[in-house]
Amino acid sequence: MITFEERIESKKKSLTATEEKIIIQLKSHEKPFLLSMNELAFLSEVSEPSVVRLYKKLGYSSYQELKVALAQELAEMKPSSSQAIDIAPSDSVDVVFEKIGDQFFQAMSLTKDQLQIDQVELAVKRMQQSKRLYFFGQGLSGTVAEDGAHKFMRLGGMTLSVKDPHYQAIYASHMNDGDMVIAISHSGETIDIINVCELAKQSGAFVLVITSNQMATLAQCADICLITQAHETSRQSDAMISRLVQLALLDTLYTRVASEAGGIGKTNINRSRLAVTRMKK
Repeated sequence: MITFEERIESKKKSLTATEEKIIIQLKSHEKPFLLSMNELAFLSEVSEPSVVRLYKKLGYSSYQELKVALAQELAEMKPSSSQAIDIAPSDSVDVVFEKIGDQFFQAMSLTKDQLQIDQVELAVKRMQQSKRLYFFGQGLSGTVAEDGAHKFMRLGGMTLSVKDPHYQAIYASHMNDGDMVIAISHSGETIDIINVCELAKQSGAFVLVITSNQMATLAQCADICLITQAHETSRQSDAMISRLVQLALLDTLYTRVASEAGGIGKTNINRSRLAVTRMKK
């Protein structure tokens, strides 16, 4: 694969002064893959179209592709950079807490850049239209699915969280076009989740998948696939950070659906709050 440096070298003679300013900023910034196009243009003191012309000249199909390439290359070339937010045995509690925050911030930034806004809005629309919402997940992803269902049930309507694969299969076999499955799997390769999502689609349900790999088997059977990103460190898997990002993404979907529900949604949310409040002393 041609690296960022190799692409620059091959186009060296045709680079303009404006493009060289952008390249300097990308090379000097500690985490260039976290910069939005607007931020990069501002720091380089150039226009956004200039950034577009540069990444196209270097052979990237999009700004996102450029950022992903930079993130991958920096991870390989500068292992100390990724180790900066790795948790060491000698770290005190406050340092551990801060590093977890840094990991979450990085994962949120990477996920934001991966999100296709039109797909998120389509997911919101389908959630509004569906008669029943089923949140499927297994293991740790099942916990995230349960949290998602807990949010959406406050809006009223039929919302279920199902973690047992046998129950998932039974529900999936009886679905129709009024149903929507929100399947959560970090790897996207959990066999049972793949099987029940395929069964749900055969029954006519709409399937939304939240995973970390757009090439995963589960992603291929989705009507909509939303990707979350999180880096794995040497002492801590990306599973925890990934769960936090998944929760944030579900919160985003819930907030949009609640906003679109208007007065009825607000009434149902208040009714749900009151029902819970009555159970407290």
